[in-house]
Amino acid sequence: MREEEIIEKLQRLGLTKYESLAYITLLKLGPSKATDITKESGIPHTRVYDVLSSLHRKGFVDVMQGSPRLYKPVNPEVVLEKIKEDFIEDIENLKKAFLELYREVHGEDLPEVWTIQGFDNTVERAEYVIRTAKHEVLINTPLEFLKLLKGDIRARKDIIFVIITNVGEEIPDWLRADNILLARTGGAPWLMASWVIGDIDYALFFGALPRDKRREKFYSFWAKSPKIIQNYMHWFYTIYFDNSEVVKPLNYEALPKPLSLVNIRTLITVLKYVKLPKKIEVVGRLVDTKEPVTIEGEVVDYEYTPLTANITVRSDGKELKVGGIGSYFEDVEGEKFILLE
Repeated sequence: MREEEIIEKLQRLGLTKYESLAYITLLKLGPSKATDITKESGIPHTRVYDVLSSLHRKGFVDVMQGSPRLYKPVNPEVVLEKIKEDFIEDIENLKKAFLELYREVHGEDLPEVWTIQGFDNTVERAEYVIRTAKHEVLINTPLEFLKLLKGDIRARKDIIFVIITNVGEEIPDWLRADNILLARTGGAPWLMASWVIGDIDYALFFGALPRDKRREKFYSFWAKSPKIIQNYMHWFYTIYFDNSEVVKPLNYEALPKPLSLVNIRTLITVLKYVKLPKKIEVVGRLVDTKEPVTIEGEVVDYEYTPLTANITVRSDGKELKVGGIGSYFEDVEGEKFILLE
């Protein structure tokens, strides 16, 4: 990266141009006198002490007292990690503040589904789903779009991916990771829509990919509602996944345990490739009373049809039927499934 680009990015993080120049100069020189920094960077001598004092207050520079006084750059990883933490905290606080402002006027939650305009904005939302997921991401999309998400998919080794795409006979290396279950699309259902779903928190869906002239007129839809997303997950499996061919299963034994999932059909899809029984912890609610419950036991069986998905958990000598969110006929409505081995 060119120095001009680095300075521009530091300015976006809140540094002035002179502060950016001074910090870059210190990284080059190491602990230095103010006069050396002036000579190397071109910062006017009348400004350099104010600039270095400001960098010290912002945490970019340590001051080494003595004669002459030396200025030492703080490790960039330490500085940037602190900025990242502060930035994330500020964003979370802003999200809460904006939601409170909205509710003061409208007296309700934000809408559950939004329209996203512009192809680039759609790509950014898809990347956001992958970056923020805590347990699993479900993706049904052409390989052309999937390639745009390659970097984010590669970076997440700590979640499960279930991916359906029009992959050929040769599977790309970046889709061969242990935590990816890859399926080749089965035909007609493929034509209906693309989906990127993260846990039960966020979902993005859209139709055919745009040609170049229509990128700005492209529309997608963004949902943030567990009630809606659980239906999307159901459609993802029963319409798309169940009509596709698995070409690369998970490497379950290589995955770190415990392994947490939030969708009952994802759990059963994983269990199809392992030997039962498997130790599990289920966090959820009793269907009859809605009372919170945590069950630890062994998965001894499962049932999977277009209409039904549940597991049988043996715990303390009893067998309980555990379904997903919105269960009616099971004993337990599971909200989180933690495979322990």
